[in-house]
Amino acid sequence: MESNYKTIFINVSPVGKGMKFKKSVNGDQLARDIQASIEEMEQKGFLLFKSTPISSYNVSGYSATEGVMLIYKK
Repeated sequence: MESNYKTIFINVSPVGKGMKFKKSVNGDQLARDIQASIEEMEQKGFLLFKSTPISSYNVSGYSATEGVMLIYKK
């Protein structure tokens, strides 16, 4: 049986070089990746149902966005 939901994870693209920029999000690239995902899934009959940013934390207490979870519903 095929599910009425599809889940996709989009990784963020880092910006710049070095430790200072290692986890900075390239917002333009992330927006293009999300748009491409939405268009592809709409062609398959799915609509974006929910999006959730996924973050991780390191030992020094800083958080970094790792990507975005997109959930589509048919």
